[in-house]
Amino acid sequence: MQIKICGITQDRELGLLAALAIDFAGLWHGVPGGHAELSLPACAQLAAAARATDRLQPVLVTLLSDVDELERAVLRTGVPYVQLHGYQPPALVAALRRVIPSTTRIIKALHVHGLRCFEAPLIGAYERAGVDVFLLDAVHGDGRLGSTGQTVDRDVAFGLAERLTRPFLLAGGIGPESRRGDTACAQHPRCLGIDVDSNARGRDGALDGRRIDAISRAWRVHAEHV
Repeated sequence: MQIKICGITQDRELGLLAALAIDFAGLWHGVPGGHAELSLPACAQLAAAARATDRLQPVLVTLLSDVDELERAVLRTGVPYVQLHGYQPPALVAALRRVIPSTTRIIKALHVHGLRCFEAPLIGAYERAGVDVFLLDAVHGDGRLGSTGQTVDRDVAFGLAERLTRPFLLAGGIGPESRRGDTACAQHPRCLGIDVDSNARGRDGALDGRRIDAISRAWRVHAEHV
């Protein structure tokens, strides 16, 4: 069970995550209005700092839908993962796969609104286009994407997982408490781990080491035990 904490904006946050044995640090670029939006130079600097921990793998999280801009961002930051968190179509994924290093893995978000996943009919096309990992996340009622604190219905998540041939990360209001379906999702053979933002933070919006540690411990137990 691997853990990704999203919305990193400072070097000291990377130090905290590395000390807590977190695996991935999500860096936002091309997320207009996002609480953790970074300029490309700042994103590149934090990506380098994450790699320097010898623990954290930086993930470029973006809504960009222009292949040239995406290529420039991936090459400038040198990230091993790029997360397409918008509604980028399979054709864009295929075009991006052709221009970025073969070692760069592509994560594609699948957006769940209530009991419906908008991209479900396109899962096969995304896999053929070159998606390496999927991320299952909830859409807010007003249409907002990412870091909304909304929970993905676990039955829906498990149903989607059964349709995938690629690993997946589970996102959407994840906390340390156990909910119906958590164990089934965590123990799914294609579950790579979880992606957390809102519940990793205190009321002031700052990362909270105790909350992150509690989430990490709880979900790693989910993955190991029935």
